[in-house]
Amino acid sequence: MPKPSPLASSFCHCIKRVRKAVKTRNQKKSSKEKAAIGICVKSVLQTRRKTLKRFTCKKKPYLLTQKMLKH
Repeated sequence: MPKPSPLASSFCHCIKRVRKAVKTRNQKKSSKEKAAIGICVKSVLQTRRKTLKRFTCKKKPYLLTQKMLKH
């Protein structure tokens, strides 16, 4: 795995913050996580014209992205 990028660490930090604040209809932990991922993809990645391919936030934040398609 490559070095953790600043974008990966800010993405993981966003997920941790939003997961605590988000309110969902289902009170399952996984639905809060999914909602937080969606919000952070929109705010952190798409503002930089990137889309999400793969990520992990366990030990070292890892983020694999690709450029957005032009329409």
